[in-house]
Amino acid sequence: MNKLRCIIVEDEIPASEELSYIISKYDSIKVEGIAHDGESGMELIKHKKPDAVFMDINMPLENGIKLASKVKELDSSIEIIFVTAYEEYAIKAFEVNALDYILKPFDEKRISITISRLEAKWKSKKMDNKELPNIINEIINKIDKEEKLVKKLPCERNGKIILVDIKDIYFCYIEDEKTYIKTKDDSYLVGYTLHQIEGKTNFFRAHRSYLVNMDNIKELYSWFNGTYKLVMNDLQKTEVPISRNNVRKLKELLGI
Repeated sequence: MNKLRCIIVEDEIPASEELSYIISKYDSIKVEGIAHDGESGMELIKHKKPDAVFMDINMPLENGIKLASKVKELDSSIEIIFVTAYEEYAIKAFEVNALDYILKPFDEKRISITISRLEAKWKSKKMDNKELPNIINEIINKIDKEEKLVKKLPCERNGKIILVDIKDIYFCYIEDEKTYIKTKDDSYLVGYTLHQIEGKTNFFRAHRSYLVNMDNIKELYSWFNGTYKLVMNDLQKTEVPISRNNVRKLKELLGI
């Protein structure tokens, strides 16, 4: 398993050794090196190309805030965690987009929070969009295992997974061989086929390319050749076709 790689830039040797020891307790992260001033710290960062840097602010040869700016210019994906005895630098730390700000003396519980943040950020960066459907499927399988019907569907948007309540879904549809769900005012990619979603919900199969949430239908009208169309209650008042084979079932569900 790949580990998150970090380095420590800290001019106080006892503090750097203590921090390294605390970090070593976590299986997911590895300290790749320690530097004791800003200049050697920058050289170490260029050489090791770490995922994260724990750095002091008051250091000889290079102030930590300036060093952090240079690191971000070198590689904006490197996460910065400041370790300092002074609270007054917090705003400047925010300005250079630091992930966290840890005060000395070190508190292991506080550092555990930082490590959790770092792990979450690292995992999100490592997540390949191609893997998202599999991850979404795993989440679906874990949701409400004791019941057939799920209460939420995990969807993908810009590399993030969003859980959408079933009641907020108006319909599901296929476009360019991908499956999407439509809410009142938005659409999301989902990792399941329409058939799989149908098995997890009470949605009505209106058409081979559409699943409909019956609670979010606005109206129904006759179209042609024995087919009908549903008008959904979303902002766009989307019209969904009903295939001839499904008209009778729809009428039975509606009691008409």
